[in-house]
Amino acid sequence: MVFLKVIAVIHALFDVVGLPGNLLVILTISFERRLHVMRYILLASLAVSDFLNLILDNSFRIASMAQEKWLYGQTMCYLNPCIHRYFYINTILHLVAVSYDRYKAIVKSPLTYDGTITMRNALFMSLIWLIPIPVSMGPIFGYGLQNVYNPEVFRCENGWLSQRDKSDTRNGFIYLSSFIVPFLVIFFLNWSVYNTAKMQINALAQEAQLGGFDDSAENLENNQQELIRKRKERKASVDVVVIIAAFLFCFFPLWVVNLLRKYATSIHLPPYLILGAKCIYVVSSVCNTIIYSIRKREFRAAVKQIFSRLGLIGSSQNDNDVLAIDINNLRNRDTNSKSPPACTSPRSATCSLGLVIKSQDKSRGEDNRETEVNFQRALNTIPEIDGY
Repeated sequence: MVFLKVIAVIHALFDVVGLPGNLLVILTISFERRLHVMRYILLASLAVSDFLNLILDNSFRIASMAQEKWLYGQTMCYLNPCIHRYFYINTILHLVAVSYDRYKAIVKSPLTYDGTITMRNALFMSLIWLIPIPVSMGPIFGYGLQNVYNPEVFRCENGWLSQRDKSDTRNGFIYLSSFIVPFLVIFFLNWSVYNTAKMQINALAQEAQLGGFDDSAENLENNQQELIRKRKERKASVDVVVIIAAFLFCFFPLWVVNLLRKYATSIHLPPYLILGAKCIYVVSSVCNTIIYSIRKREFRAAVKQIFSRLGLIGSSQNDNDVLAIDINNLRNRDTNSKSPPACTSPRSATCSLGLVIKSQDKSRGEDNRETEVNFQRALNTIPEIDGY
């Protein structure tokens, strides 16, 4: 069947992309000491979960769908659905924990939160890995319905989906809460982070405008602050939309399909719909690294350093180094020189700011010390608010 071959190839691509991507996140956070804070440790733990999920769950689907039969024996038929459920719950808990860490840093304790790894945080992370065990391994220990082989999708799955007459209300409640409750929690936490970040950005912009600059630089500074404010506010809103949209895209189709299979007894869903929903679910193991890691500037800089150490990319100065060099150029420039200070990078903000300040000094006859003070005040922009 051509459709099964296509689905098998897609799952194989998930392994090809997701395994090195998650491994890159793990290695980068492990080797970079400045990333040894709670928010990045949670991301590394999530990457470990996704990495193991691709190996222990997704890899078994590839060969089974390609051969159109279960190839791994009765023992793995019992284990594989438990592994699938374990990493589903584990991933959900990680997403909630990452959202809570953002909430704690921005909303709950912005003045006292430092991101250090304490015994309490270590215990919290241990629970993320321990809680799914009794929930997912019940069939192995005789609790609940046994895992069975489904010839329609060529894999084993939990029996409560196929044995409708033997299930009870408790299983239905657990299944409903396994998606709805985490989604509501993640939505609330990230929406609170967005609203707080927006208020902080607006407050910083108003404070910078009320701080006062000389009249000739006022328009430049106001425009700069307004541009920065809009950019930070847009990034905060995009982060929330991306996180919620990715969660819904990856988990909602499979949740709806399984819900219909369980309770809509008059509807027989075609196998390609079930396989498609399971395929979309595996996307979460690939996109988590992109959403929660690659979007952060600090992490991107660490990845570039890792690649530079391995010789995969050439070494280059980061923006902070360029900015520092340009500041030194402006401070040490000859006051009698008529030529503008040299800029180390055309992207540097000091290229344009330095020219403006120099022209102001020349027209007003201010000394070099006053120039440096005005320049430093002009560089005092709103700090980035990227969720932490």
